[in-house]
Amino acid sequence: MKKLLPLIIILSVRCQLLFNQTVVPQGHPVAEIFTDFHYIFNDTSKRTGFDLNRAHLGYNYKPEGNFSGTIIVNIGSPVDLAAGSKPRRYAYFREASILYSKNNMNLFFGLVSTRIFDFQQKFWGKRYLSPEFQSLYGYGSVADLGVVMDYKISDIVKVDLSLLNGEGYINIQVDNSLKSAFGITISLPCRLYFRQYADFLRSEGVWQATLITFAGIKREIVSFGAEASFKSNIDLTEGHNVWGISATGSLFPDKKYEIFTRIDYSASVHLTEEELQWDYKLDGVYLISGVQRNFTDNIKLSLNYRGVFPYNPEKENSSAIFLNALFRF
Repeated sequence: MKKLLPLIIILSVRCQLLFNQTVVPQGHPVAEIFTDFHYIFNDTSKRTGFDLNRAHLGYNYKPEGNFSGTIIVNIGSPVDLAAGSKPRRYAYFREASILYSKNNMNLFFGLVSTRIFDFQQKFWGKRYLSPEFQSLYGYGSVADLGVVMDYKISDIVKVDLSLLNGEGYINIQVDNSLKSAFGITISLPCRLYFRQYADFLRSEGVWQATLITFAGIKREIVSFGAEASFKSNIDLTEGHNVWGISATGSLFPDKKYEIFTRIDYSASVHLTEEELQWDYKLDGVYLISGVQRNFTDNIKLSLNYRGVFPYNPEKENSSAIFLNALFRF
């Protein structure tokens, strides 16, 4: 990581010096920092204290014309590592993409942001508190290698098409399978939103499909959104299907404060030859509720409660209080 950041800075400066000779460059740094203080009431496996959850560092560069480029490095938290790994901070590319934009079309290629929960992430607006439902339960990744096209048919209807590796942005090795995805978003003038998404992947002789339906409304003093998700053969095993629902609601007393609640329900199919649902260790209910203080668009603070109520009969319910902060520029 110490070698990577200077390289990014040097490349950015050299590009600016080069383009300054012929065109007027437009660029800006990209940075997001997620941090918190948390107190776990009854889960001794997790520590209580301060944490730096994530930091995104990068740069967006746009010379004159239809092309622009973005590179973002994600510095992850040790808690995201696999069980048994040596605790450490680690870094990997979150995005390294080129954008071609013309008229109503945006075409991204490289390591790009996927569209599986891109719209829900913006509607939820609190990624610094918790990932989206699909990210929490393994339905898909926020980024992947491939090509994504966004096309604006009208002010109401937008569509997106994707052709991706299907490996995510951490495991970016190339194999013989590709994931194709399609989404359509309808945004009505009354600020009512509908989103339908589907993707398909065939790997190791097994078909895998994801279907997500979202609906939401956002007004000046209240917002509400709900979605239903389904994924077949999630671990490339026939019959290992999962599904779930997620809903979020908010009240806005004024422009500075937001009172919010989100609840997720995750479930897996109960196979006839098994006593419990095959993915019972991940099944259950997740609740987060609290208040957010908006100092600016780039600085937010939230005091919130988290509750985890697992289906797993071997695990107890857990509760926690979090104080989260978001800084970005």
